[in-house]
Amino acid sequence: MNVGIDMTFIPRFANKENLAKKVLSESELNEYYLSVDKAKYLASRFALKEAFLKSMKKGILEENLNEIVVVKEKTGAIHVSYLNKDYPASLTHEENYCIGVVIYD
Repeated sequence: MNVGIDMTFIPRFANKENLAKKVLSESELNEYYLSVDKAKYLASRFALKEAFLKSMKKGILEENLNEIVVVKEKTGAIHVSYLNKDYPASLTHEENYCIGVVIYD
């Protein structure tokens, strides 16, 4: 089992629609457009996807980020879905930062 963690600075993701189109899956992109705080949404998804890649011991250029999907359950729990498999994840926000953690086994 490997654990990946990543922290992002939310303001860095403000007004980054072109980045959103590269990073987010189709379903995530739809949620992004409906989101009140687009920078926070994009930063959180980026942190989780980066954490997932770290847990796989891969770099950010080795996979298409838009093929990695962050799924939020009705309960509020989240997981990362990749190649028809789900991986436990956790996300937290505090002021200008968010931290994503993913377990890969």
